[in-house]
Amino acid sequence: MLDDLQLLNKTLVTFNCLACHERSGLGGIPPERHRYFSGTSETLGDQGRLPPPLTHVGAKLTPEWLTEVLLRGKRQREYLHSAMPQFGEANVGHLVDLFGRVDVLESATVPEFADPEVAKNAGHQLIGTTGLSCIACHDFNGQKAVGAGALDIVHVTDRLRKNWFHLFMLEPARFHPTVIMPSYWPGGQSVRPDLPGGDASHQIEALWKYLEDGTRVKKPVGLSRQSRELRVGDVAEVCRGRSPIGYRGIAVGYPLGINLAFDSEQMSLRMLWKGGFANVGPGSFEPRGIERIAFPAGIPFHRLNSLDDNWPYKGKTNHAFPQDHGYQFRGYHLDSLRRPTFLYQYGDITVEDYFEDRLNHDGEAGFSRTIHFVSPGAALPFYFRVASGTSISVQSDSEFTCDQLRIRITSHHTGIVRDGHSGEVLIPLTLPKGPSTLTLEYKW
Repeated sequence: MLDDLQLLNKTLVTFNCLACHERSGLGGIPPERHRYFSGTSETLGDQGRLPPPLTHVGAKLTPEWLTEVLLRGKRQREYLHSAMPQFGEANVGHLVDLFGRVDVLESATVPEFADPEVAKNAGHQLIGTTGLSCIACHDFNGQKAVGAGALDIVHVTDRLRKNWFHLFMLEPARFHPTVIMPSYWPGGQSVRPDLPGGDASHQIEALWKYLEDGTRVKKPVGLSRQSRELRVGDVAEVCRGRSPIGYRGIAVGYPLGINLAFDSEQMSLRMLWKGGFANVGPGSFEPRGIERIAFPAGIPFHRLNSLDDNWPYKGKTNHAFPQDHGYQFRGYHLDSLRRPTFLYQYGDITVEDYFEDRLNHDGEAGFSRTIHFVSPGAALPFYFRVASGTSISVQSDSEFTCDQLRIRITSHHTGIVRDGHSGEVLIPLTLPKGPSTLTLEYKW
């Protein structure tokens, strides 16, 4: 006699569900087959073309929605070209109850609002561009987002269990390690305590109450943009999508009038510029400002056998995908000024990558970059490629000028210059077990 978990696993194996869906670290589309899957929203990266994971799916989806998916072919991810076959109620109908019994999560803190209208009004403010800007990336009631074009957000309460929604919003990367959605409540603390609710649980519940109106929901602030220009005020602005740096770009505009673009596919800094931030379109952005500094495409860290070796990159003749070198993007979270800390893995090394806009004594704005590593053991030596250019000068072993960019290493590390058609500034790194930090400054 099989127990619930055994029967569930037997069904998933019998119908080869794990050939497409990952569940608890097993199955899923292997990297060498990713290229065979496609979708209509390239800005979502793998999430826009690969089948979703089944991990915790019973704790995530309502029984009604699971029934619609398994037995009637209901789908929410219309941007995926692949579609799940229908196996019939006799074969997979029992999975609805099995998923619900097997996938059990801890109970989230769900507060009560004395007045439901107060909660809905708070959710209305939170979801718009004057709040957390959820509509910058999510479609809303059939209207396409200017950003990534993720799931239409008005169907949330039809599909999801409230408990899972609360847990996911607190820690998105826990449930989907490659999710590009930021954490607005890192460590359980709201990045916008000035907004209604103030604390994490009340703000998340306010969003839920607001979205319970479904397609009848009140239109959020900023849904219809009269201008494509996204401007920066007292806090940072973030937009994502197709751009000159690639399909999975993340642009950040900072209050001091400097901006950057980060490639979440390659996990590397790709551009700096000053002045106007960005024009945004459906699933895309275009930098607006001046004095642009370009950084080379490719991964940031690599173990070179020799300084004569080429740096790997993803191109037509060199298919060096980041995952081939142990990279995995894990999203980002925002500080109180909405400046992101990018989270990713390099092999078994956890990386947190944070940029802060600062003024020097001359009143000139530049970036201070802090890269925090956590290694489970003493790591093999590797290099960090800081910049590349046609003209590199060396002021000291911690200060370099690469074309118009001035780089200063402010931690105990030192850099070297590798000559070539386009020279490179590299920082040799040998990480100890546990946490360590690399800091540097960019000015231009």
